[in-house]
Amino acid sequence: MGKVLSILIGLILIAVGVWLIVAYDVWRDAVVTFVLGGLVIMAIIVGLGIFVFGLSELRAGAEEPQVVEPSPPAETPSEPTE
Repeated sequence: MGKVLSILIGLILIAVGVWLIVAYDVWRDAVVTFVLGGLVIMAIIVGLGIFVFGLSELRAGAEEPQVVEPSPPAETPSEPTE
């Protein structure tokens, strides 16, 4: 029952927050500014993560031995030709 109660409380708090943003114009500008700032910070963090991942991939590629593709076996005739 606790899981259902926590979901209901969460939904109620979300609904109240959205209602306060829509009902009062004073909040709208502050909320939009906050969300845009969060998006910028999230983009920077994701970009840094991708950059670090790329650097680690470059370094791992230099440490691994070079892979040589094996050549296919020579074809041998299955039936003698006349």
